[in-house]
Amino acid sequence: MPFRLLLDEMTEASLAEYCRKLGHNTERVVTVADLGAGSDDADIIAYAERERRLLVTYDDDFLVGHDALSRVGILFQPDDRTPPFETATIIDTIADHTDQETIREHDEPFHLTTDWL
Repeated sequence: MPFRLLLDEMTEASLAEYCRKLGHNTERVVTVADLGAGSDDADIIAYAERERRLLVTYDDDFLVGHDALSRVGILFQPDDRTPPFETATIIDTIADHTDQETIREHDEPFHLTTDWL
């Protein structure tokens, strides 16, 4: 089942393209009219919650100091050197095994690592 994704501003545009090609409804913080580059983390969390999107990020600030994990599902990439196509493939593999609501209700982030491949 495809995911509804919000990619944090640190993610590459090509990741969004690959996710879309795999059938996921994908937005990037930098292209959302209500957000844009430099958006406050609290605004990103509120948008993801309101729009029922999973947040894809490399930024561990979303894991501490915020209530993000209790409000939105987080797909966290601990290694920002993973190529975008591989990251999209990891996301797609997670989608094949887990539905979006399970991730949203989970109190820990799902880590985007090659262990999923």
